[in-house]
Amino acid sequence: MTAFLFTGAALAQTPSPSIASRMKAIVYHNFGSPDVLRLEEIEKPVPNDNQVLVKVRAASVNPLDWHFMEGTPYIMRAMGVGLLKPNEARLGVDYAGTVEAVGKNVTKFKPGDEVFGGKTGAFAEYVCVLADRAVALKPANITFEQAASVPIAGITALQGLRDKGKIQPGQRVLINGASGGVGTFAVQIAKSFGADVTGVCSTRNLELVQSVGADHVIDYTKEDFTKSGQRYDLILDNVGTQSLLGFTRVLNPKGKYVMIGGGGPSDQGLIGALARPVKALVLSRFVTQEMGMMFAELNQKDLSILADLMQAGKVTPVIDRTYPLSQISDALRYLEAGHARGKVVITVGDNNETSPVSPKLAAISASTISPVLIAVELIAVPLAVLIVPIIAAIALNRRFKRRYPGKRPYRWGYYFSIMSFIAGLGLGSILGAGVSAVIVCGVIYAVLAWFFAQRQHWAWIALTILSFNPVAWIINLIYFWKRWAEDSVATPTI
Repeated sequence: MTAFLFTGAALAQTPSPSIASRMKAIVYHNFGSPDVLRLEEIEKPVPNDNQVLVKVRAASVNPLDWHFMEGTPYIMRAMGVGLLKPNEARLGVDYAGTVEAVGKNVTKFKPGDEVFGGKTGAFAEYVCVLADRAVALKPANITFEQAASVPIAGITALQGLRDKGKIQPGQRVLINGASGGVGTFAVQIAKSFGADVTGVCSTRNLELVQSVGADHVIDYTKEDFTKSGQRYDLILDNVGTQSLLGFTRVLNPKGKYVMIGGGGPSDQGLIGALARPVKALVLSRFVTQEMGMMFAELNQKDLSILADLMQAGKVTPVIDRTYPLSQISDALRYLEAGHARGKVVITVGDNNETSPVSPKLAAISASTISPVLIAVELIAVPLAVLIVPIIAAIALNRRFKRRYPGKRPYRWGYYFSIMSFIAGLGLGSILGAGVSAVIVCGVIYAVLAWFFAQRQHWAWIALTILSFNPVAWIINLIYFWKRWAEDSVATPTI
């Protein structure tokens, strides 16, 4: 989920002091569908001493734009995106254009330079960027549209393979979702590292994936690669369409699984697509392979590396469709339909029309999710998971004290038992083996919790270990050391 790397005031534009200097930009004042986006005139930014003013020629859309627009998953809102309305009204990150002005401390760039990079608010005629951050010179052999498609997708593929995947020459690498924005870059970058690359895509994209350099292509509509028996050293998963257990079957014992991508419009709720990394983290405790998610970081060094690869002809951006800035809503709808081949690009010129959506339609299209329901998901559900077991533990403890007034309280034991049962249900869900796994794990943990509450030492040992929680290990060790001392001089009643 690279989306969370581009929020905050640190990436805000430097406003112009002159109200006469204006520009067109995409803004949104409510969370909702693409219809909430507006093409408006706002103040044109001016660079400070360390910034570069870029006249944007092209930009590209990414899944993170959808998530910011929708305000989903809701955990994003709690992290500063805005609870009921967006805190930052600007959208877009990827851009390419021409330097129009530079600050007095800038020596790397000069007016007229063609550049590309990443900056919040890229869906606009101008952006101001720090000269030492995510901006680099555009190779002369690629267009502005191609350059604008690179930053997030290209860096995600590069860092996923190189930094998280530790790719090596000669390794067998599988790219799941090889025809998408990140996937087309990943295939080419993996080949530049000397890997043997297998791409997974649909029937209509087989030729495309072959054309960007894949050594082998698997049509997922006809073949389940997780049952093929082929083993891979590294898997880059862009789509998350297979169960995590399936990936472990085709990874070498010391192989690496790298998960990327922000999910689609169906990944809403409290944490949305972030649930999958949690599952991978838990599953990694049970397997020898390394499994996890990577967060890309836009930086000048890696943009320059990608520029060199493009200049050398080793990486060529793939563009599916282009839209004018005034049709940004249509571009996002097409992207989120899930059928884009490569990147979807926005052209920015002087002929953009006025607002593509009427104020009335925008208001109707705003997020219709009840604020109460959002608050429930963000606050009530997590608190309930913590507070309800506490209340239950206190009630059980009071009952215990009434029945056995001479024995010490047992609140922590009851609380831990209840939380362990909840964790058992969660573990079954995380393992991804269906309803049966949830039931089996729930029953196992429930039985252990029951005997644990009876102060059976074997159940304490088993449940403590199976909690996979070092904090619980420490607390239980201290807490029950004293209780065992009590039990050694008196036979447990319950």
